[in-house]
Amino acid sequence: MPSTIIPARFGETEYPISRLVFRRATTLGLSRSALVRRLGYKNLSAGHRTLTRLLMTGTSPPMIAQRLADALEFEPELVDEVLVATARQQQDEVRAQILQHERAYREGFRPHLQIQTQRSVPSPIFVAALLGTARLRLISLPDAVFTANQDAREAVKTLITRHYRDHAGQVPAFGAITGYVLVLFAGYDGIDFGLPFDMHGDRAGPMCVVRRLPEAKLGKKRADGRLNSLLWLRNGAQHHE
Repeated sequence: MPSTIIPARFGETEYPISRLVFRRATTLGLSRSALVRRLGYKNLSAGHRTLTRLLMTGTSPPMIAQRLADALEFEPELVDEVLVATARQQQDEVRAQILQHERAYREGFRPHLQIQTQRSVPSPIFVAALLGTARLRLISLPDAVFTANQDAREAVKTLITRHYRDHAGQVPAFGAITGYVLVLFAGYDGIDFGLPFDMHGDRAGPMCVVRRLPEAKLGKKRADGRLNSLLWLRNGAQHHE
């Protein structure tokens, strides 16, 4: 039966382009291998991987997107419109993930001190990856500090001066401490708000934007077992060392 020519596996019909491929392949009586050949692949294993990626994620190499119209016997304009609809869905999914992450962040947020340092990107990165950026550059505060009174301000000052003294004005991998920020409330999409302080625990300006700290991650191992790279993740961007 035509419906069994290219049966959909779990998760392979989530995107407009996926549904178009399945519908048209069924109409044309194409198997997966036949469709892969139409897409220009001589290496069927590589072609099947690319086709699965297209069906599961809605993304594919540019050359495959260009060949889809011929492979499915459609006008290129139609395939382009379906790809645009797929891209819009992907963008909405990213935004939904951001909203979910932000909701969880707000629910778990507690005011804290963020340590400002000479370097924004750690060197060597593996130190931050092993110890954790939060452990190195965030200071948890007791609830009593958050009340707006003179004792609270003195408590913040005491915490800052003690930290600066105990760590000799340095943070491993990040270099010299240049100040502190009392992060008071959550913002959105990688940004919070707080009050700046100098190394003596004195206010150093009005309320300001505070960028959340990225995390260093260990990269994948190569075939020889050595570390391939270290990643510095900052608001979705990756820096390699």
